[in-house]
Parts: sequence; C-alpha cells; structure tokens
Amino acid sequence: MMKKIMVLSVFALSIMTLSSFKADIETNKSCNIEVYQEGLVVYADYKGYTDTGYTFEKKDKKGNITTFTFHEIKPKALKKYDLKSDALVGTFFKITFNKDDNFTKEEHDDKHIITDLEKH
Repeated sequence: MMKKIMVLSVFALSIMTLSSFKADIETNKSCNIEVYQEGLVVYADYKGYTDTGYTFEKKDKKGNITTFTFHEIKPKALKKYDLKSDALVGTFFKITFNKDDNFTKEEHDDKHIITDLEKH
C-alpha cells in the first residue's frame, strides 16, 4: 500500500511540475507571406480594360462566374492583341500569367501579370 501511495505522489508531483512550464516563444505579430507563381493558365472571356487592369470572366459548369483582373501585361503579349481596344471584348482567350501575392496582417496586395495570350 505504501508503494502505491509513493508512486501516486511521484506521479502527481510530476504532473504539477510539467504543467507549470510555460513556453517562452516570442511571436512576430506582423505576418508577411509572399507567394510567386509562374506559368499559370486560365481560359476566360475578355471583358475590357479599366484603370484597375484587364478584366476577364470565366463561367463554371454550375453557372458561377469568376472574375480575373490582371494588373499588367508583358509587351510580348500586348503586341499580339490590343486589349485596350473594345474590339476584343467577348473574345475567349487562353491566358498565361504570373501571380505575385504579398500578404500582411494589414493588407493583401496581389499582382497578376499576363505573360502570353492566345485566342481560342
């Protein structure tokens, strides 16, 4: 019986000792995450150019519409098609682009850059 009490006492003391430890880890309150992806492809209809960029829309099988806004276009792709003209609105394109995301706690800044275009 004495052995059981001794084992239980040691066990209880161990639990109390281990539970009193506190992790002293300094955390960075400002989280910065940067993601850069090259050569992404999407097929979508061209909707036009505004001061925010080149807008395309894609409709999925359920009828949901996703809008893509590309902030820049590489000169090579711009030479192929004059996207600032309304003549191409409604045209279906294969769009190759790079995605550059910069996430901070305060804001989410992303930039999509068209690198190539093909009519489909």
